Amino acid sequence: MKNIKMFCVGVVFLIVGNNALFALEGKAFKTKPNIILFIVDDMGWQDTSVPMQKKRTVWNDLYFTPNMELLAKKGMRFSQAYASHPVCSPTRVSLMTGKNPARSRVDDWVGHGDAVNQYLSSGNWAKEGLQPGDGNLTLPTILRRAGYRTIHIGKAHFGAKEGGNPCNLGFDINIGGSHGGGPWGGWYSPWLGKFQDMYPNLEKHPKGEYLTDAITEEAERLITQAVKDHVPFFLNMAQYAVHTQIAAAPEKYLSHYKDGRPKVERDYGSMITAMDASLGRILARLEDPNGDGDTSDSIATNTFIYLISDNGGLSNHTRSNAGEVELTDGRKVLFKRDRHNWPARSGKGSGYEGGIRIPMIVAWAGQKSNQPPINFQIKIVPNSLCEQPVHTDDVFPTILALAGVKNPVDSNLLDGENLLGLFNGKPFKRQKALYWHYPHQWYRDIGVGEGIEPFSAVRIGEWKLIYFYGDGVNDGVGYDPRTELYNLKDDMSESHNLATKYPERARTMRRQLFSWLKKINAELPIVRATKKTVDIPTDQTPFN
Repeated sequence: MKNIKMFCVGVVFLIVGNNALFALEGKAFKTKPNIILFIVDDMGWQDTSVPMQKKRTVWNDLYFTPNMELLAKKGMRFSQAYASHPVCSPTRVSLMTGKNPARSRVDDWVGHGDAVNQYLSSGNWAKEGLQPGDGNLTLPTILRRAGYRTIHIGKAHFGAKEGGNPCNLGFDINIGGSHGGGPWGGWYSPWLGKFQDMYPNLEKHPKGEYLTDAITEEAERLITQAVKDHVPFFLNMAQYAVHTQIAAAPEKYLSHYKDGRPKVERDYGSMITAMDASLGRILARLEDPNGDGDTSDSIATNTFIYLISDNGGLSNHTRSNAGEVELTDGRKVLFKRDRHNWPARSGKGSGYEGGIRIPMIVAWAGQKSNQPPINFQIKIVPNSLCEQPVHTDDVFPTILALAGVKNPVDSNLLDGENLLGLFNGKPFKRQKALYWHYPHQWYRDIGVGEGIEPFSAVRIGEWKLIYFYGDGVNDGVGYDPRTELYNLKDDMSESHNLATKYPERARTMRRQLFSWLKKINAELPIVRATKKTVDIPTDQTPFN
């Protein structure tokens, strides 16, 4: 990793002049839109003062995120947005390739190796993650060919070895991205010792600088440079926050959380607010690219921001398990394992909603909340709420459509759908089911948290089916797979398993799930006792 360079060798940038045209769904624009994919690590769907549904929750009131509020007023937020996986690397690879983790076989976090619990172990998965030359045509590669400057800043974790360097995967510039999955070099510089290669091209930052602030400064600088060079850019702004280790951000962020909550929750909140401040700085730089106070060179109206998390928020470990806590203002909050995303059940690593439901906002950066949509082609209504289920598998085709780039990847190899019509408020009927596949044990043994065990799942309409491959809990003697069925419209907390009440629906959805897994040649867990892959359920397989 020591040889990772900020600029890739041999890259030729296509300079786009003022008269350049590009086509978007049959119409022409003067300049290509700049695109920022703002990814927050491990952020739960309620870890923001922006409610991702019609009603606020107690969690929304716990966090200070004024810039996410601003972005939501500019655009559209989503009540049913999902990550394609409950842990990070698989979702990140999906963003880069448009392939569901079950298809790519990057279906666990890179570096995990062979994961086991008491009964199951990993199958034949892509342990090294995304690699150059592996046949995947990546999003930055396609955009670079179309004239974009492709920039990665922050956490990568797409792959190990050669795949650890984003410049080997289509990015022109890499700041801070490597094979590392967390802030292992520390949150404050200097980032030295055995982790010194974790944050390439951040070595010159002054002692004591906070990582979130450091990568934001680099983003500001590179936005300024792209504007100076008259080149459109794709910025993969991938925050390390709010991944563990949870530690206090600087006082200017921490000061919002001195209300009597447990220390780990106070520190967690400060990391959320630091991330939000990063978003605010980027929005400001788009309005004033050279920072001189003159906004006549603003690129905000031509810059699209897509904000997401890579999986659900932490709840099963690291977070407080203090129980009900009364804050200094009299509010009472339940800090309990598997309940930090409630009413979404459980958290990161789980097949339940808390492991996969995420915050999502899309907006044109220059939109004003009290004005009509500024872009006549993608008319995102300011301060709007979309209640359609969407998925991070959708990001790849949506960004290519936004850039006016014909998708060169065979549609049969892609699992998401183009959401531009949905952003426009047009009638949208999803053609594909939503799938999740995690045939590994995230950490330790069965029983560490609700739904943290090998599983596959499918959502069709309001119905979600989860097939857990076996945990030994029910009968205490070993492998015992089970099927769970929920109606998310009536039971978002997945408290009432309806498989036995609606057996035909459960069988049909389970059959569709395993038919799809077979079609794409997904890998399955191994039964440790027999050294064979798990049995595929049939219509005669009992639900419990």
